[in-house]
Amino acid sequence: MARRRPHRPPPRDASHHPRALVIEMLGLEAMIVPTDDPDLPPLRALLRKKIARNPGVVVGDLVRYRFVEREEEDGPAAVIEAVEPRLNLLTRAGYQGRPQPVAANLDFIVIVCSPADPPLKPGLIDRYVAAAFHAGVQPVICLNKRDLDQDNEALDELQPYAHIDIPVVTTQATEGQPHDVAQLFDLLTGKRAVLVGHSGVGKSSIACALIPGLDRNIGEVSDYHGRGRHTTTTATLLPLPDGGELVDTPGIRAFGLFGVEPLALRLLYPEFNALADQCRFRTCTHVHEPACAVRTAVDNGDLDEGRYLRYLDLLDSLEHPGE
Repeated sequence: MARRRPHRPPPRDASHHPRALVIEMLGLEAMIVPTDDPDLPPLRALLRKKIARNPGVVVGDLVRYRFVEREEEDGPAAVIEAVEPRLNLLTRAGYQGRPQPVAANLDFIVIVCSPADPPLKPGLIDRYVAAAFHAGVQPVICLNKRDLDQDNEALDELQPYAHIDIPVVTTQATEGQPHDVAQLFDLLTGKRAVLVGHSGVGKSSIACALIPGLDRNIGEVSDYHGRGRHTTTTATLLPLPDGGELVDTPGIRAFGLFGVEPLALRLLYPEFNALADQCRFRTCTHVHEPACAVRTAVDNGDLDEGRYLRYLDLLDSLEHPGE
């Protein structure tokens, strides 16, 4: 006798529910801004358990919600019923290599670095660039503390990225110093971006320069939605003065690649892809195969040797994690 399958209710159709933009995550709750009715104030919304597990909800998501009766005066006023399809999702490797989603529907990942204090870290920049391309987001490199690069050594070291169509901009935004973020401000206007970078490079100073009056201290009130910052907030979407948004993620200091197989790493290097058709083998890893066009270009000085050597290091770390 055939075993009867358990009855499962049909999936909920949330297409008739209004839409909202997720601007802040608070554990299993979110702050959302209604987009179908701009006159409505931001709402505190619960995540349905099924939604929280898969696909999850992150800052930048467009969601469908419904109103619910508040159980408490300051309790959630809505429930998130569905997540609209994403253009992209930036995810990094978190604790024990588990996926840690950061933000969705981004235009730029701005990789902030400095020439000194702390010094330029090209290996870390390469990791961020690979993560950006893996997520399908355009990376941007921002050299902050421009005054410390008197001989343009750091700027020269960043030129290989400009040659593969990654914008390289400079800023001067440090605590107690006059702020100059004009290049970056012009690039980000009308776009959604997240700042990433090593601790101490000046991400907070840049954010404050881009958004005058922004106070990033926990407990201060955000002008965006008029409520106190929560200590468990993972990210917040903040409006830029002339349009566009900045994803404020003060906790991002490192970016472990998530979901990148060793054999796929080479595909995240545009300069390698431009030569791959000239390699003898279609699946050339550009490491040991004969007649490799990428290695030939490196030997001839047509490709940056430092970036290639760092590719080998990153590939080795993916092939031997934890060593």
